[in-house]
Amino acid sequence: MATLILTAAGNYLGGPIGAAIGSIIGQKIDQRLFAPKGREGPRLGDLAVQSSTYGAQIPKLFGRMRVAGTVIWAPDITEHRASQSSGKGQPKTANYSYTASFAVALSARTIGRIGRIWADGKLLRGAEGDFKVETGFRVHFGTEDQGIDPLIGAVEGAGAAPAYRGMAYAMFENLQLGAYGNRIPSLSFEVIADEADVRLDAVIRAIAPAQVLADCPTLLAGFAASGDTARAVLDVLAEGVPFYATEVDGALVLREVTLDAGEVSAASLGAEAGEAGGPRLTRTRKAGAEAPTALSIRHYDPARDYQPGVQRVWRGVDARRELTLELPASLSATAALALAERQMATLSAGRVQAEISLPWRYL
Repeated sequence: MATLILTAAGNYLGGPIGAAIGSIIGQKIDQRLFAPKGREGPRLGDLAVQSSTYGAQIPKLFGRMRVAGTVIWAPDITEHRASQSSGKGQPKTANYSYTASFAVALSARTIGRIGRIWADGKLLRGAEGDFKVETGFRVHFGTEDQGIDPLIGAVEGAGAAPAYRGMAYAMFENLQLGAYGNRIPSLSFEVIADEADVRLDAVIRAIAPAQVLADCPTLLAGFAASGDTARAVLDVLAEGVPFYATEVDGALVLREVTLDAGEVSAASLGAEAGEAGGPRLTRTRKAGAEAPTALSIRHYDPARDYQPGVQRVWRGVDARRELTLELPASLSATAALALAERQMATLSAGRVQAEISLPWRYL
């Protein structure tokens, strides 16, 4: 409209030259008045972070494990708007990006450090601490005197912000979500609680009451202790590493089952009080004590980025009665196979109970 009016006015006042000048000015005005609106880039309909499950148990980690963790704090996802020009005289495009800040609980006991981190199965943080996506990152190691994270304190306020003392957790600040479909990805963490392998008895001493002692030298690359009680954890451990309990001076002592046979002289068998001799040896097969013909142990394999592995052993060729044991531990394939073989031998030997009478000196 302005082009027609100013072209006519310019022609009336200045002839052809005035008409040309009026046409140019009118086109500029029309471009401003009738220009198309700026285009909107994709946006999220709902910016709320999915809440975590209340009451989820946080395991106590030993050695080296890969865990998903539990989100314990997360404000809403943040939207960022940026305008981008498509060229001279073209409308601008509004582009949106999204970041998330959140805390993930990893262990209910102190850890040493965090190694690699995976997001949706792909490496987010390398072994050298390099991130593939822009983010702020902090680790709280789970000490009893750790302070409040500065971001949690700023958002919640000093009086309402928890320090999560005694719990190791990772804090992400403004993690860029573009590579994950503008959502928080599924994360898993390589957590190092002790750099070296951990002995089984060290795990038992850490979770059991003081009156429980242990002599269990088996080495585990890592272990995740979960359970409402110490006995629940011990039951899980006993499935993969057989041990027995004895009472010594008021303490409960746990020792691993070994297949080493002791030597007893034939003359000592059948000892009995007085002059009468007792039975030298009595064997009793337990009713219904059928050992499995195949046994599998599921574990986490550090050589395969802690992916689940299965080691299986057979007793004979009949594998109709198979027992599968779940061991929440990181073990090499060789170590897991050795545990499966030992557990199979223990279960097989346990079908028969033997009673012998020996002199006092054998105590």
